[in-house]
Amino acid sequence: MRMTVYGLRRDEVELFDKYAAENGVDISVTRRFLDAETVELAAGSEAISIVASCRLDAELARRLHELGVKYVLTRTAGYDHIDPDALRRYGLRCARVPVYSRNAVSEHTVMLLLALIRDLKSELFRVDRHIFRLPGAHARELGSMTVGIFGTGFIGGQTARMLSGFGCRILAYARHPRADLEGLVTYVTQEELFSSSDALIFHCSLNDSTRGIVNSGTISAMKDGVCLINTARGELMDFSAVLAGLRSGKIAGLATDVYVNEASFMRGGSGGEIDPVLAELISMDNVIFTHHIAFFTDTAVDNLIKITFENFREFETTGSCRNELFRGA
Repeated sequence: MRMTVYGLRRDEVELFDKYAAENGVDISVTRRFLDAETVELAAGSEAISIVASCRLDAELARRLHELGVKYVLTRTAGYDHIDPDALRRYGLRCARVPVYSRNAVSEHTVMLLLALIRDLKSELFRVDRHIFRLPGAHARELGSMTVGIFGTGFIGGQTARMLSGFGCRILAYARHPRADLEGLVTYVTQEELFSSSDALIFHCSLNDSTRGIVNSGTISAMKDGVCLINTARGELMDFSAVLAGLRSGKIAGLATDVYVNEASFMRGGSGGEIDPVLAELISMDNVIFTHHIAFFTDTAVDNLIKITFENFREFETTGSCRNELFRGA
């Protein structure tokens, strides 16, 4: 078995070597992402391993098929970077890593929320300058707040469990409410979630119904002084509208680990300047921006790679895979 690995990071090298040896897989690696120039590196491989910065479209799917690739293994839980119709058209099988850590993203989310309501960014700035006066305003306590969670899949459910220890009231919206969260969250409509929450956390997947779910219209329906936390996908938010809400005071604070079109400037992207909206957001005291690192723990990275190899072996030995996304024609 042979796999071409795209978007390899330095921290992944040892783990790829370890799991390749354990699974009897020959690997060819590159730090570059999958694109029209690098697709030829997949020649001779039954599988490729990609990350979210690899945009797999119809032309790349066609070329992979011609090169003899059978499996696309994404080292991600999300899969909006992959065109399912293209994979079906060219008979490519695809699998993801649906759960890579019980805690990584949820811990980061709770940390962002706490940092936001305690104005940690400004306070650290003050300490750096040896300013030790009390803050200009009282902080909020999480236990006295109503926190809304948009999306209660595995990560959203884990965040709810963590938040329950703080004593806050937890509302939730999901297309498919979970019985195992009964007693922890109160499921409400999307409209009630937005209008009743002091802080809104986004843990949903990106699709046609959630793209741009935070916009000028939905922001106007939120509580005055709402805090927004996004550790899901940047495209859930119209950041220009969020910036306007921050300027007006409608939004008290924003903490986000993601941004729109982030592949263009993160992880050694094209190297272009970040857009003016993000530049202004980063400059604001009530905005915390982390560069898509919520997942980045030792446990999570190990599992992302280990399960990628398990998906490959399962495809090759059984003809199917429990983590398969799109069945090829």
